[in-house]
Amino acid sequence: MQISIIISTIDRKEILYESLGKAYQAIAGIDGEIIVINDSKTTEVLLMPEWTNKVKVLNNSKHGVASARNLGASKASAALLLFMDDDMWISADNIKTIISLHQRCADKICINLNWVYPPVLAKQIKGTQFGRYLSYFGFDSLKGWRKGLLWRDEDIFPVEGITSQNLSIMKSNFLQAGGYNEKFPLAGYEDYDFSRRLKVAGIQPYICPLSMMYHNEVDRMEVKLWLDRKKRGGETRRTAVKMGHTDLKLNYGFLKSSVYIMLIPLLPKFYYSLSLIPNVKALDPVYFKVLNTMLGIVVFEGYQKKI
Repeated sequence: MQISIIISTIDRKEILYESLGKAYQAIAGIDGEIIVINDSKTTEVLLMPEWTNKVKVLNNSKHGVASARNLGASKASAALLLFMDDDMWISADNIKTIISLHQRCADKICINLNWVYPPVLAKQIKGTQFGRYLSYFGFDSLKGWRKGLLWRDEDIFPVEGITSQNLSIMKSNFLQAGGYNEKFPLAGYEDYDFSRRLKVAGIQPYICPLSMMYHNEVDRMEVKLWLDRKKRGGETRRTAVKMGHTDLKLNYGFLKSSVYIMLIPLLPKFYYSLSLIPNVKALDPVYFKVLNTMLGIVVFEGYQKKI
């Protein structure tokens, strides 16, 4: 078997099925498998009959994406693993690139492919204030997420850490690094922790910018849902700090903390004021400023939550 694709999912049925259909097509011509790890405790994942020859579903008895990925890796038959989020679209060309890179590169590597929003979603978000906010601050592409960090358009390049949205790694290297830290209850900084594990194990992450995947976040184009995820990110960041990753510590001074504490109860008013701003590009700077303030509030709220 050439590759095992591991997709962790929780309560995103329509998004998962679209991604799963594309992944199934991507490995149609090769010896590969797809392992779906269902992290939901209330919703069952059912497969199309035609998928069952290459796809299997496992229910995660634990909780959290870290444990889900570890479970998938433990059940994988192939020597090469590909971890994917349930909203990533992969193609046959992506699979060929991944296999080729691992065949010709050094043993101690792991690889992220490039990603952007699907064309339809990329066009759609231009018509909304929130969509333009995401695009302006680079949330709609891997290159944008790495703003201020090393990026090369022309060839594969080494980076300091990974994202598990799509991550290929030899199973032997994954096990040597110790897998994902299951003490993270939510998605977020488990990737940061795993990057440190890879470094200790001498495994170098790379990004391949020339092979493009699509990140289908069409169900997350609401401000409230986005901010809720950022709040959970604050929680997982605090978890990482408590585990010893002190470089992630957010130092809120007395004055800043006091201001945020006063603003937390006012979040509903911020949401209301955001809705009053007309959808006119000339007013985007105002919208962006209000939303950035709300982002600061929810990250603080999540970071300060008792764990």
